[in-house]
Amino acid sequence: MPGRDGDRSATGASFERHLRAAFTERLGYKAAALFFALVLWLVVSAEEPSEELVPVRLEADFDSSRSLAAAPPVIRALVAGRARDLIKLYDTPPVVRRTITDDEPDSVAVELTPADVYVPPDVDAIVRDVQPRSFVLVFDVTASRQVPIKNEVRVEPDSSGGDTPPVVRIVPESAIVTGPRRVISKVASVSTKDGTVAVSDSADFMIPLDVAQFGNAVKVRPPEVRLSVLRPSPERKRDTTRPGVQPRR
Repeated sequence: MPGRDGDRSATGASFERHLRAAFTERLGYKAAALFFALVLWLVVSAEEPSEELVPVRLEADFDSSRSLAAAPPVIRALVAGRARDLIKLYDTPPVVRRTITDDEPDSVAVELTPADVYVPPDVDAIVRDVQPRSFVLVFDVTASRQVPIKNEVRVEPDSSGGDTPPVVRIVPESAIVTGPRRVISKVASVSTKDGTVAVSDSADFMIPLDVAQFGNAVKVRPPEVRLSVLRPSPERKRDTTRPGVQPRR
């Protein structure tokens, strides 16, 4: 029995020695072997066929009068090919190209198929699917139109001009509004700011237009107009009959 215990102790010591040697001896050779094994695994894995869901870049070509009102959705494509080719798509993503013409509406529906996804020529891969298959691009289209100016200024003449009301004129009588087409199409007119002017004679006043109602989206030209007030001079009533001449009956 004592002999067996001695054998067991010797076996345990030998195992510990070999285990310690595995982690402490010839580390350079072992690290090199591990490195080359990892490289070999990567090379073999890179040649294996694979499928990846990769991001797709949207390239929309449209006129400078348009701007996207909202960001387009995230497009992804299911691409099949060798792993080393699919890795390239993260640096140079596939592309979907669309051209928006000037005569198209503010909202443009886009339909996609796998054939619409352009893969770089140095990537050997096939597009199997694309998501979403359809979405809508919403644009702000800049437009301009001429609208009349409404006078909201009250003219209060004194009594020196008699009962004849003054002649009031706005110069110019119209303004040009510029902004998103969907907003501009609803603008029927532009008003002057509300106010009152007192006059005793003919006079001109510069009156600003009320552009705050449109916010920052709409620009109005000119920003102010001239209010011309013309007061006729009081004249005495002339006698149209000549002395000694009787009017005809």
